[in-house]
Amino acid sequence: MSTNATPYKQELRTRILDTAMALFKSQGVKKVKMDDIATTLGISKRTLYEIYSNKEELLFEGIRRGERQKQRLMNEFSLTAPNEMEIVVEALKLKLRELGQVNPLFFSELHKYGRIVDYLQQQHEEMRQQTLAFFRRAVVGGYFRRGINYDIFMQMGDSFMNHVMETKMYERYSLKDIFMNYVNVQIRGLCTPKGLRILSAKLPESV
Repeated sequence: MSTNATPYKQELRTRILDTAMALFKSQGVKKVKMDDIATTLGISKRTLYEIYSNKEELLFEGIRRGERQKQRLMNEFSLTAPNEMEIVVEALKLKLRELGQVNPLFFSELHKYGRIVDYLQQQHEEMRQQTLAFFRRAVVGGYFRRGINYDIFMQMGDSFMNHVMETKMYERYSLKDIFMNYVNVQIRGLCTPKGLRILSAKLPESV
């Protein structure tokens, strides 16, 4: 965002992002036109295009902002969390809330936008080392099991989600149900009895 933008332009930019991302997530990216966004906001197309020149730019900015917000929320929670297992539970709850509010088409259509795919892949790679370090902390804390190659585990998770999207499993089951089955089999399998007690208490299988 330009530091020279007027307060009105800054507020409008935020409203555009909020509105556009809500439409994208509820209807899918392809179905939503720039006209739809302008109409929903009650502004002219010209005004919209003065802020965002095309839909991909708008989508990219919305996704980037969303990723930063999620990271900020987790960083803030981690500062006061009593242990690593509580952080795991909060991350799972955050993901479940997201999946429960998003049309699967939103995720399946992102691959059409190369800039967004590259950005998300970069984010994923940057988070990989942080996640591996977190897993080591959880092992030391006695919440996750020793003797597991967590890098392999993460690659298995990537393959699973790719399979879900490639086979369009989301057309038969909700993304939330798919994710909970993954959690109940894979994440619970990582836990020691100590970790499992916290996970079971904080994230029941029926969630």
